[in-house]
Amino acid sequence: MAGFTGGTLPGLLAGLAVAGAGALLASRRRQRMLQELAGWIDNAAEGERTLRPEDLEDGLDQHVAAPVLRLLRRLRREERRNAAARRFLESLIDAFPDPVLLADGGREVMRCNAAAREELAITTLPTPLDAVIRDPGLMAALDAAIARGRHTLVDFTPPADPRRRFSARVAPVEMAEAGRGAVLVLREVSEQVMIERMRSDFIANASHEIRTPLTALVGIIETLRGPARDDPKAREEFLELMADEAARMQRLVDDLLSLSRIELAANAPPEQPLQLAPIVRAVVARLAPQAETSGLQVEIEIAEPLPEVMADADQMHQLITNLLDNAIKYGAGGGHVGVTLDHLDEAPVEAGPVAGRAALRLCVQDHGPGIAPEHLPRLTERFYRVDKARSRAIGGTGLGLAIVKHILRRHQGHLSIDSRLGEGSRFCAWLPLPDRSPSA
Repeated sequence: MAGFTGGTLPGLLAGLAVAGAGALLASRRRQRMLQELAGWIDNAAEGERTLRPEDLEDGLDQHVAAPVLRLLRRLRREERRNAAARRFLESLIDAFPDPVLLADGGREVMRCNAAAREELAITTLPTPLDAVIRDPGLMAALDAAIARGRHTLVDFTPPADPRRRFSARVAPVEMAEAGRGAVLVLREVSEQVMIERMRSDFIANASHEIRTPLTALVGIIETLRGPARDDPKAREEFLELMADEAARMQRLVDDLLSLSRIELAANAPPEQPLQLAPIVRAVVARLAPQAETSGLQVEIEIAEPLPEVMADADQMHQLITNLLDNAIKYGAGGGHVGVTLDHLDEAPVEAGPVAGRAALRLCVQDHGPGIAPEHLPRLTERFYRVDKARSRAIGGTGLGLAIVKHILRRHQGHLSIDSRLGEGSRFCAWLPLPDRSPSA
């Protein structure tokens, strides 16, 4: 201390005290400013949109606040873009017609689209997957996707409705917070299964229908080559049988080809106007001898004048022929068959999709034994017969009403059937008339 004079030491101490106090004040101010900056950043992070760097206390380093604010604004823009992308993705998935579900590793459905909510009656999320779909195969596919990352396609039938069939595509997906999960896309394939079954049934039925006359022909040929080789009378009888069986096969092939042509033209509605009354009279005249042979009289009633209908003349001829031919074959013993053609300004409920529209109504009424109610819904199925033995005996192919149904479908019409046991049957073909504007 010898180097300091008596007056210098107190001054130095005072200076140090002032410097310390200044440093303390500066430190406190810096601490306050940092706290203010931290609060300002917190407010900015919470989304306060009115904050500016200029709002901070004078002297606070604005070169810190401004970049932070720009960063937060950029983050908010990214967040808005991400939120918009999520909303778009959710709306896109919601628009899918097939149910889509997102399940986590615990088999909990975390998200689903509108189709899934409607189809599976999902009201709350999350919900256990086995509470909405109970199928062991589907659960095994879900576990394989989550545990081993396996993609699986599995078919299942809901226990609550065994008539329906679904195909489920199960694929693994990484979920940000819940680890690996799985997305399930369900598609109902009931119609495809039904079509495949119908195709198989059709092939089986067609094969059977063709095999029956072929078997008879083979037997007749073997007989003619053997025991009846030198028997002129037997030969004539067998030749007549061969002609009958060949004609039966010809009718079947013609009906199959006709049905195929009608189906090919199903999406091309007729565009030519047609008067139906002359075709009805022509068909009745052609089938009158057949009716007389069966002991029936055909009575025709046409409420003319009638408007034109957009229709295919050949198909209308075929439709009327099939309906009248059925009435003659199955109405034997009823005394007469009635054919009526009229026009209605507003078709009734029984006209199906034609109801409420102006339409032509063609009805064929027989007074035969009638048809039991349980058979009525299936009469237009291919090869369906109420009495198979009788149908084959009178030359039926089992395709007549199927052809009528497909013709009417192409014409946007409808076939209604009314039958009671012991009272006969009434088949009505409804054909919609073209819409006419008030000025027409």
